[in-house]
Amino acid sequence: MNLKTVIEKLRKLVDPSDSDIEITNIATLNDGDDFLLNKTTIVMSIVNIEEDKTLRNQSVYIKETNDHTQISRYKQPTQHLILSVLFASYSKDLSKYLDGIDRLKNVISYFQQNNSFYYKDDDSELIDYDTYLGKTEVQQEHYQKITMESVSLSNDQLNQMWSYLGSRYMPSVLYKLRFCIIQESPVSQENVVKKIKINLWENDKKSPVGFIESGEFDA
Repeated sequence: MNLKTVIEKLRKLVDPSDSDIEITNIATLNDGDDFLLNKTTIVMSIVNIEEDKTLRNQSVYIKETNDHTQISRYKQPTQHLILSVLFASYSKDLSKYLDGIDRLKNVISYFQQNNSFYYKDDDSELIDYDTYLGKTEVQQEHYQKITMESVSLSNDQLNQMWSYLGSRYMPSVLYKLRFCIIQESPVSQENVVKKIKINLWENDKKSPVGFIESGEFDA
């Protein structure tokens, strides 16, 4: 999963007109806003990346659909990430303050109606739930689900977040984007075990006297 593509396509879904949201590191606004196209905008910024520990112990094996003689596995387990995505209302023109609040309300309204998205495994699409339902079952197998979860911060947590961002408070909403998959390790092929042979001894397997029986079983 390409994180850059996820963020870009998510912004496009929320702001299809490309007029209200800009993606940038909000901490850099302390050095000026010359890089912003719009001086009254919603700044979309990743403020934290963490591992989803609830999905830590995942299988390294890949589901095979055709070949029943070999099985594929990754060298390392897949890593699942949670991205904290901040949408902040920024306005250099003080008279546009309420316009920024209105844009922020539109962001909240969008995610209230759409909190599940589906990312295609070839990095070409991020679609909402309704569009996903329009796909066939075969097509749906090529999509990974990601969710946007609203996060409510206490006053202390809010103060701490803006402090480490090195910025003054801006009206904002925070979301956790879950199920970002990172898997870059090479894939290896292993033979599938079809039969196993078991030999039973009473005591010492080196003693032919104690041998009981042997058997071959389908795995």
